[in-house]
Amino acid sequence: MDEKIQQAREAAQRLNDIMGDQVPYKIDVVNPKEIELLDKNARYMTHDMFTSLVNNVKKDGALSSLPLCWKNPAGKLVVLSGNHRVQAATHAGLEFVMILVIERDLTRSEQVAIQLSHNAISGKDDQAILKSLWDEIEDIDLRMYAGLDSELLAELDKLEFITISDAQPEFKQIIFLFLPEEVNQIRALLQETDVLFSEDTTYIDSLRHYEQVFSALIEVKEKFNIVSNPTALMKIFELAQERLAEIPVPEKKSKKTAEEGGGSP
Repeated sequence: MDEKIQQAREAAQRLNDIMGDQVPYKIDVVNPKEIELLDKNARYMTHDMFTSLVNNVKKDGALSSLPLCWKNPAGKLVVLSGNHRVQAATHAGLEFVMILVIERDLTRSEQVAIQLSHNAISGKDDQAILKSLWDEIEDIDLRMYAGLDSELLAELDKLEFITISDAQPEFKQIIFLFLPEEVNQIRALLQETDVLFSEDTTYIDSLRHYEQVFSALIEVKEKFNIVSNPTALMKIFELAQERLAEIPVPEKKSKKTAEEGGGSP
């Protein structure tokens, strides 16, 4: 096995020679037992999670992501990122692992900053997408390999998906716009009435006309026992149409009669 490790290290060195100074790290192949673990590590794993990690490493026969180590002035490799992975490799019985190495001098502050950044700068899961992906895994062994802990799985089980039908009701959204100096009054009215307006058709009018509409809206909701603002507004339209139907349509004057009656000078 020592011969294989040596061959792997020679291959890694050839890659390092090709990359040169383009990257700040070197690749190396070492026995995980040779790596010094962190004295203080804020990131922890539950027993079940670490067991899953060890089982995955055993299954893969290697680490799927490379630990980041620092070669201190004494030539000792100190892990900065991947403390649990190095431990899991040892527990899994791996005789060698591939690692990234920082060879330049690092202050204690730089070491800690790198350690914390690798723990802190990570993404978050979209629970709905995670649940969807989890449901795609059919094999129980692969579900174990995925490594989701029991608490997270319990949360995923609580998720409910609402299917929105393609057949959507037709609707039209309307906005009432008011003058800039009336904005504060409008905001106060909207907070009190919870009237929501959105885009599409725009009408510009004075605030006093809005107050008339608002008063009518409240009155209609009370008299007809209506809760929904849009429904109340439609009821106002319905009542207006009924009233208009009762009013006789005035006869239109002919253009000639209008001219004889006189106009603006």
